[in-house]
Amino acid sequence: MERDAALKKMLHYCNYQDRCEKEILSKLNSLDVNESDASFIMNFLREEGFVNDERYCRSFVKGKLNLKKWGVNKIKLSLIAKGVDKNIIDGVISEIDLDIYKEELQNLLRNKKIDETDPYKRNAKLIRYAMSKGYSCQDVMEAMSVNN
Repeated sequence: MERDAALKKMLHYCNYQDRCEKEILSKLNSLDVNESDASFIMNFLREEGFVNDERYCRSFVKGKLNLKKWGVNKIKLSLIAKGVDKNIIDGVISEIDLDIYKEELQNLLRNKKIDETDPYKRNAKLIRYAMSKGYSCQDVMEAMSVNN
């Protein structure tokens, strides 16, 4: 693909929603853009502020916490898989309000419908559910003690 056409396509791609650098490079690769043009486009997108991994990370964390009710572990693993720098991830994760985070976990556990009469099995299912959402075992156990 020609450089100008690829740049136009990438500008549209970045305007649609925040993207990380790895997503941009993957998209450029799928468009069969040669390496020098891809490098030029990537530098242009960085310099003009169309791609910013820190902004992407903040947006991703906010969305997954508030909308999907994911825990920190699942968010971190997803961001690492997307190629975001670990220092950026740690910085953004450290800004999470822990009181709100723990309150959201308690609400998640309180509102989860589990059809189980045996309290041990019910608690085990709640713990597995919360851990699959990315919450740490320690956070889940603390929330369970508050809810019971």
